[in-house]
Amino acid sequence: MSDGTPAVLMPRYLLTALFTVVVAHTLWHGLRSADGAWRARVDHFLHAAMALTMAVMPWSWGRRLPVAAMTVFFVAATLWFALSAIGSVTVSSTGRSQDRATEAVSLLSHMVGMAAMAWMLHAHHLTVSGDAAGFSAAAPTVTAALALVLLGCSLRSLTQSMPPLRAVAGAVRSVPAGVPYQHVRDGAMALGASVMLLMPH
Repeated sequence: MSDGTPAVLMPRYLLTALFTVVVAHTLWHGLRSADGAWRARVDHFLHAAMALTMAVMPWSWGRRLPVAAMTVFFVAATLWFALSAIGSVTVSSTGRSQDRATEAVSLLSHMVGMAAMAWMLHAHHLTVSGDAAGFSAAAPTVTAALALVLLGCSLRSLTQSMPPLRAVAGAVRSVPAGVPYQHVRDGAMALGASVMLLMPH
């Protein structure tokens, strides 16, 4: 992407600001996770890496990213969340089947987000390098499908009911602050990713 007029730059500023906030939020919660919650820390740091990448991608200097290495990284992150989703479904817990299903859906949405990152980087690399022969026909369909799924994940997260502020303020201190609003962060991130997919590269 080349820098342009204020009308073109404004969406980029907004996306960069959004993803910068997400980076700070995910790193904060990743560092505050309990010592034994290593999987939660991995999840948070993967989201931070995704948000940081999307924060710089709208700008021309974002082209300096090591595309091949980062594509492999996000493919691995996609597999991480896919395996986590499978694990959350197969591990049974009496009376908590609904919680397991909710967790699986959330993990699948994270998986789609990571897959979208790998796709954006790969598609952009092929376009810039001129190796898109035989690829351009299917690209719009895959991009639209990923954007629609991310939009659906965003709406699902952003329309969840917010807990009362009094309940949050009086919550047990062992629960990390801000966790009740994590779905807002996830929804905003999915919405930003869907917009990034449809932005011209």
